[in-house]
Amino acid sequence: MIALSVERAWLYTSTRVDVPALARGLVDHLDRGDVEAARKLVTAGRALEERVVADALEVWSRGPFAVEQILASSVARERQRYERYLTYLGTVGNNAPFIGLLGTVIGIIVSFQALGRNPKGGLEVVGPGIAEALVATAVGLVVAIPAVVAFNAFKAQIKARVGNADFLGRIILAAMSRPEAK
Repeated sequence: MIALSVERAWLYTSTRVDVPALARGLVDHLDRGDVEAARKLVTAGRALEERVVADALEVWSRGPFAVEQILASSVARERQRYERYLTYLGTVGNNAPFIGLLGTVIGIIVSFQALGRNPKGGLEVVGPGIAEALVATAVGLVVAIPAVVAFNAFKAQIKARVGNADFLGRIILAAMSRPEAK
């Protein structure tokens, strides 16, 4: 889980892009009718937003309908790339508390069995089983909480990046709708 979180965090941080600056560059080039310069802004990009825009600009000459379709399909492809392995994090985050709870129940059962074998026993009889139960609960939470935090943080990043790609795609479509762009 840790390695997976680090790998995903690396992908998200290493592919950040300054979206407002990219948008200004796109608007500037497209307002001048220089689609090739706009392509050069994003061609070598690794970020979700850059890859989506690059795909859309590749089909500029085919018209707004083609650009819209490519924007949608490119966002879907990139979303898959960014969501890879997140199901695992979500599953671990959701199920680790139940595994901890199972350990808790087993620890309590062990404590009661020990008490049944020694009815006059006190804390020294039930204490070890209860301690195991509490450790199981703690381990379940120690695993679940970081997994859920990472899952939610990564999902929020994806949502923001898809929104950025939509924003940039709308800039392209708006530029295409100008009479001189046709």
